[in-house]
Amino acid sequence: MNTITIAHLSDPHLPTEMVPPRVGERLNKRMFSYFSWKGRRRHLHRPEILAKVMADIATCPVSMIAVTGDLTNMGLPGECRQARRWLEQMPAPCTVIPGNHDTLVYDRWPQTLGLWQPWMGPLPFPFVRRVGNVALIGVSSAVPTPWFMATGTVGTRQAARLRDILRDTGRQGLCRIVMIHHPPVSGLAIRRKALTDIQDFDSCIAAEGAEMILHGHTHTSTLSSLPGRMGPVPVVGIASASARSCDPLRAAGWNRISVTPHDAGYSLHVVRRFFMADATTGTGQETIFDLPSPSQCGSGVSTPA
Repeated sequence: MNTITIAHLSDPHLPTEMVPPRVGERLNKRMFSYFSWKGRRRHLHRPEILAKVMADIATCPVSMIAVTGDLTNMGLPGECRQARRWLEQMPAPCTVIPGNHDTLVYDRWPQTLGLWQPWMGPLPFPFVRRVGNVALIGVSSAVPTPWFMATGTVGTRQAARLRDILRDTGRQGLCRIVMIHHPPVSGLAIRRKALTDIQDFDSCIAAEGAEMILHGHTHTSTLSSLPGRMGPVPVVGIASASARSCDPLRAAGWNRISVTPHDAGYSLHVVRRFFMADATTGTGQETIFDLPSPSQCGSGVSTPA
């Protein structure tokens, strides 16, 4: 009956003074991202703000840190090595999935995303990592896309595997928290940045259910839901963990998600911490979701505190 606490953060876009891509890396989408970083994004994603977020997480008793993608800006091997060093310094165990910036182009797995394997579960995606009675399910929506596109795709094989995993972990009565980079709710991302096969993903949730879905990508903190087998499934998004903003919903932050089992199921408490550009620190309103055990029949009910 112990409480499991998850720290959810996303899109750190680890700030760095990147060198220009090498000749073999220039004639593709990475060069566009390099110029975007030099011109604008390096002023929006700040190392001092990310440091505040990580220091705040370190003050809390956290069971697992869940990072929903975009650790890098261009997915270069050097950036992936830098991201690995960042993961090695986490104040708690960590689970990570890739984002679209981590997979701008096809590249060698061992020199790029494969460096993060210790912070993933058994591949292929979706993978599962157990934290007590919580099953973190890592889905990858990160695929290379054409210029000026930032869409994501789950794919039919991964969707079929996701459905099996949700069914099996549900039968075990585990609290199933799905991690995906792109938001799986229509309207949260514009078309050129949306999940292309959102209906396939959503049908998995509708058929098998889940207790919560975590995402990033939009650089905005959001709370929405999807229909599930036993009732609405909370969908929680978080702003970039390094974002410099005066908007509380877009300012850097993280979600503290506390999962407490009870006789009828699970109680999930979500609190957002955020850090404004003017050095103001804030705490969002706590939201409580009382959900039945996935091994039982019934309907989920979510109520704000």
